[in-house]
Amino acid sequence: MDRPMPPGWDHAPSATCAQVGEHALIRWITARLATAPSADLLVDVGDDAAVVVPRRNHVDVLTTDVLVDGVHFTRAFSDARDVGHRALHVNLSDVAAMGAEPRWALLSLGLPPDLEARWVAELIDGLVDAATALRVRLIGGNISRSPVLFADVTVSGAAKPRHVLRRSGARVGDELYVSGEVGAAAAGLAWLQWQATAGDAAAGSMHDDTIAAAVTRFRRPEARVALGIQVGRNKAASACMDTSDGLADALRQLATASGVGMRIEAGALPRAAGLASVAAATGADAETLAWSGGEDYELLFAVPRRSRRRFAHATTRKGLPPVTRIGVCTKDADVCIVDQEGRVQPVPGGFEHFGGRG
Repeated sequence: MDRPMPPGWDHAPSATCAQVGEHALIRWITARLATAPSADLLVDVGDDAAVVVPRRNHVDVLTTDVLVDGVHFTRAFSDARDVGHRALHVNLSDVAAMGAEPRWALLSLGLPPDLEARWVAELIDGLVDAATALRVRLIGGNISRSPVLFADVTVSGAAKPRHVLRRSGARVGDELYVSGEVGAAAAGLAWLQWQATAGDAAAGSMHDDTIAAAVTRFRRPEARVALGIQVGRNKAASACMDTSDGLADALRQLATASGVGMRIEAGALPRAAGLASVAAATGADAETLAWSGGEDYELLFAVPRRSRRRFAHATTRKGLPPVTRIGVCTKDADVCIVDQEGRVQPVPGGFEHFGGRG
């Protein structure tokens, strides 16, 4: 199927970044970003730096994340628009986990000279479409020649000081909740990896809706922005963290930051529907995908029991993902799983750069 041309793209489809050149790429990006003036943006794209107006009585919440080809994505499994979408949403997820509303974004690109320039334009398309959907504005960035393709995004959000969520606020007795489903993105990646080597054997699984949903979740994750904002404003949660490196990793990090233990009910975990199908097709371990897979970008909350009703009021509003109680914070230092027979085992490790999965 022919790829649609990005709006206003007048270069040859096969032209490389070196052939198009830095200044022509920047001119196209600037034209693509042209939008109505904003009273909160004093200087837009085109100057040495953007100038924004702070929101009154709010603090700025800043985060940055980089996607590196071959580490965070591969062009064999994700197209350019997928990568642009993901590059923004991995940052939106961090801002959401702090209870803040995202406002501005910056983008830096490292581009190999022989990379198809149209691929870059499509990445910008995917990122701008994702930003527009959530009323985030891309206001600048940088382009550099690089031996490795990467996209580095910075997002700035705003929140009232008393609405900011942190990892360190959980206390003994607080209940633990997670949004959405766990393991979907990991299942999607596992299936794509298996499909790449299985050939005809993968054809029978192509039409499984649960697998298709898992692949979409991997390629285009959706940060829980509205949920994070709502819980932050509601002040019902004592702590929050996103699950970018897996639920197990988030549990351990939140427990360490708060100085508590955790007891998780294995049967309560909201596992993605595609886990069973992917495990059956590929031989992957469904439990590993659920606990350690990562890239779901769900939110993990700690909620005091006295705030349970207020938390339910905040999280059951129309359009928000479901939120499931999965356990409780304890005074013991261990972070453990209890199965339906009462057997206890440690929570497995999550993803760690330079260390793989623990």
